Amino acid sequence: MTDPVQFALAVLLLLSVPGPTNTVMATAGAVNRGEWPWPFMLGELAGYFAIVLLARLVLLPLIDAVPWLGVALKCLVVLYLVYAAIRLWRTRLGNAGATGRVSVRLVFFTTFLNPKGLIFAIAIIPREHPALWGYFAAFAALVLAIGCCWFMAGRTLGVLAGRRAGVLPRLGSLALLGFAGYLVASLVSA
Repeated sequence: MTDPVQFALAVLLLLSVPGPTNTVMATAGAVNRGEWPWPFMLGELAGYFAIVLLARLVLLPLIDAVPWLGVALKCLVVLYLVYAAIRLWRTRLGNAGATGRVSVRLVFFTTFLNPKGLIFAIAIIPREHPALWGYFAAFAALVLAIGCCWFMAGRTLGVLAGRRAGVLPRLGSLALLGFAGYLVASLVSA
């Protein structure tokens, strides 16, 4: 996608849609009260850059050569989403705040295994363009902005929920299981 406006809109729309990374970012905002959002936003950015680069350099040529590898990768993503859901389910909020926390590492790996990363690598970020670095810079700016929005939305929801905020990690956990179920259904129907 080489048109800058179409590129920006596609990135903005895909990043804004609820998914595994946004679920974890919002839960991090709700659970990790008093922490700055920057480490989580940078963890998300690093996860997206890592999967986009890995996909472009290794995965796409490998999947073209060995098609069943794509199915194996989807299975890996499903397993990780179940693991992340269990981690979120076990996160507890006490009266003084979080007794468990969402880590930057969880944000990074959830983003790295998020299927959106492959969509960015395959369909949205141009493969070759004289201004490719400009597209990556715009992508980075949008990831940071949308990630901050999800983190702060989670924080706001956590504050508004008050004593009932303990349910938020469990809702995030159920959302991740829903995404895992969707991927399993896509594997079965393929």
